[in-house]
Amino acid sequence: MRNDFSVGGIATDSEGRVALIRTKNMRGQLVWGLPKGHPEPGEAPIDTARREVEEETGLEVEVLGSRACTTVDYWFIDRAGDRVHKRVDFYRMRCVGGDPGGHDDEVDQVVLLEPGEALDRLTYANERAALAEALDA
Repeated sequence: MRNDFSVGGIATDSEGRVALIRTKNMRGQLVWGLPKGHPEPGEAPIDTARREVEEETGLEVEVLGSRACTTVDYWFIDRAGDRVHKRVDFYRMRCVGGDPGGHDDEVDQVVLLEPGEALDRLTYANERAALAEALDA
């Protein structure tokens, strides 16, 4: 068993639309999720959140607040067959520029959706709950 930690963002534009990314899961299936990733050595979580959201969405963002607004916690089996306990802290963000077409190549597609549509589109229930919690705050 091992522990894993990532940081991400719940980014909304001036119209209140939420940024979602489409990637492939470990089975090669396309899934919709919130942008997130691992900290680089010495990188503060809030800086990781901003960097990952900008890289994965192509959008420039401003982090709102100094603390994560919600956390997702779950278990999975990795490709090596190891059991992993994963925690992902999400920060609220506001889109201030950029272009969704400028996302990095680990992302298949970026969309900006109305909150209700974003909740319906997210693949994983724990990310739907995180988004709902962040939008209610």
